[in-house]
Order: sequence, then C-alpha cells, then structure tokens
Amino acid sequence: MDLIAAELQGTVPRSSLNLPYQFTLVMVAVMMMLMPVLYCCLIAAACYGMFWYWTEILPTAMENLPRGRAMILAVMFYASPIVAGLMMILFMIKPIFFSLVLPKDSRQRSLQRASEPALFDLVDRICDATRSPRPKRIDIDNEVNASASLRRGFLSLLGKDLVLTIGAPLVAGMNTRQLTGVLAHEFGHFAQGGGMKSTYLIRTINMWFARVVYQRDRLDEMLDHAISESDFRISLLLMFGKLFVLLSRSILWCFMMVAHAISCMMSRQMEYDADRYEAFVAGSEQFKNTSDRLQALAAGQQAMYGTVMSALNDSVLLDDLPNITAAKANEVTASELKKMAKSHDEQTQSFFSTHPSDAKRIQAAKKYNAEGMFQLEIPASRLFKNFDAVCTGVSTDFYRNALGVLVDPSKLTRIEQFDPKD
Repeated sequence: MDLIAAELQGTVPRSSLNLPYQFTLVMVAVMMMLMPVLYCCLIAAACYGMFWYWTEILPTAMENLPRGRAMILAVMFYASPIVAGLMMILFMIKPIFFSLVLPKDSRQRSLQRASEPALFDLVDRICDATRSPRPKRIDIDNEVNASASLRRGFLSLLGKDLVLTIGAPLVAGMNTRQLTGVLAHEFGHFAQGGGMKSTYLIRTINMWFARVVYQRDRLDEMLDHAISESDFRISLLLMFGKLFVLLSRSILWCFMMVAHAISCMMSRQMEYDADRYEAFVAGSEQFKNTSDRLQALAAGQQAMYGTVMSALNDSVLLDDLPNITAAKANEVTASELKKMAKSHDEQTQSFFSTHPSDAKRIQAAKKYNAEGMFQLEIPASRLFKNFDAVCTGVSTDFYRNALGVLVDPSKLTRIEQFDPKD
C-alpha cells in the first residue's frame, strides 16, 4: 500500500470533449428521442390504416358482393386486410408489455475492503487520479476483461451508483502497471458520466428492438399452430396476416440497425477518451504492452476452455482457472500474437464495431507522450491477500454459471494433479 501511495500522485489532465465525441453525443440524444417516437408512430399509422379501411373501403365493398360461392371468396378477400392489420397491431403492441427478459441467475462474487485492502486502496487512488466516482462494489469473475457499469441499471441513472468488475485472469496474467492501466481505462468510462449513461440507455433500446425483431413467444407458436391446423381458407387469411407481421418486424429491424450504428459510433469515441486516462496513468508506451497482453490472455482463455472440456470428459473439474489462462497466455508466441492483432484489426473495420482497432488506439495513445504516473511492475496477484482462494471461488462460480453445477471447492483438482486419459 505504501508503494501504491508513492506511485499515484496527481491527476489526469482535463481535456475538453473533441468534435467527434460531441457530435456522437448529440446523435445519441436525438436517436434516444426519435426511436420510441417512430415506433409509436408506426403503431398509430397501422391503427389509422385499419380505421380508414373499416370506414371508407369496407362498407362500399360489402354493398357489391357477388352471389354464390364467389361471395365467400370476396368476403375473405375484403376481410384479409382487417385480419392482417389486427395481427400486425397486436404483435407490435405486445412487446411493449410482454418482452421483458428476466436477468440470468448468475453468481456474482464481490470483494470486501477488509479482505483486500491493497486492491481497494489502488482503486481509490485511481479514482482520485481520474476524477471519477468510486464504485460502490467491486466484483471479480473469470473473464479476460474489466468493466464499469451501473450497479442497479435504470435505478442508478440519476446517481453515481457504480460497480467495477475485474476479471481474475487479468490479475493472474498481468503486472500491477498493466492492471492499473486497464482499471484507469474503466474509470475513464466512470468519469465520462453522461456519455456512459447515454450509452447504457441506447444499448437498452437496442436490446429491446432486438427482442422485438428476433424473439418468438407463445403467441407466435399459437399463430403457427393455427396456420397448420386450420381450414385452408382460414390458414390463407392467417398467412396473409403473418406477412404483415414480418413486414412490421422488418421495419423495426431497420430501426434497430440505425440505433446500433449510432451506439457503435458513440462507443468508439468513448474508448478513445478512456484510453487517454490509461495513457496518462500507466504511460503511453505501456499502452501497447498492455494491449498485447490482453490479446495473449484472450488466446489463453480459449486454450483454457479446451483444457477444461478435456478434463470434463474425464469427469474432472479443474481448479484455479485464472492461473491456467495466464499459463496458456505465456505459451503464445510473438508470431501468433502478431497474427491475432492483425485479425482483430480487420474485424474492427466494420461500421458496427464497438471498439476501434488496437493499431489506431495505440497510435492515439502515443500522441499524448505521457510518462505515466504508475510505473510499479510487480505481479498483480500481490494486490490480494490470498489470490489462490479467490481463484478457487471464481472457478466454482464458472462451473455454476456456465454448466449449472454447484461445486464443492474441495472437489476441484489442480491441473498439476490432472492426468488426462487416452
């Protein structure tokens, strides 16, 4: 803790929002207002079309019905727009009330200040350096990632109720300078305040539109069943109505993609801004080392999953998954790392990429020419009193969340003791 206190002195220089960031903030605000309005306008247009057809077209059509069997076909023909309109309106209104998805029952492991004072002291000092609010809670999981989020979703929009989540593989596979840089990046998101909350809102809207477009429920199943089991004339009416349902979802798909594109623009600008905090805290030159280490750890995690699956085939549950990930990351060669970086940069060229390419981010970080406030390079696991116990807890959480298996920690097997069967 004395070493941490000696390293982190001063604050990250303030920087006015650049033009692209300001532009995307305005775009997000406009889209936030337009998307729900456009959706309601679409429903209103469908209702007006139904009313107009019912009052203007249908009465005249019914007065001129032919006789005999032709009358049945004519009635079906004139009734089909009503059936289609009612179905379209029903399927558009339904998601407003019935598209809520319950949160996944996943276990969250929270750290306590009394148990990990050095880590909490580091977090507090990074918050002070970045002028960001301190998180109300620090969670740890088995992901090669760290994230800043609103602790209670919508309920935290008006306050500073934030949660920091740290991936244990980062702690296992990084030194303190690299980890501090990653955390400074996340606290850069904390410091963005309005930008982070705006992004949360628009991503929530995107998720809602995605459920409207793609999610199917019992009403969809009932419609499909009615089409397959009804008399062919009724089936034709219902199939015509289903076409209008698909049409409405296609329009909503366009809404969803536009909102997604805007949110991605916002996200990329936020990443550049958060990178500035990382550069000033850990150093501009250190930024590339940290990026390369994150790539290696991501590859190490994929290799770890393969090892875990191999052990599961032998009915063995491995312990210490974060350190397995770190060990696998150490096996990644420089040439493999270069190929991964190239592939990652190619994947981030899309207009719908949430992050800029690593090459562009590294170049932007170098422009700050920051020496870095924090230069202490010792194993990040030393920030914890008993990191092995944390890794065991994270491993049991992984099995519970991923496999639905409640595991007795004493039943886990160290990888050194694992002898794979042929």
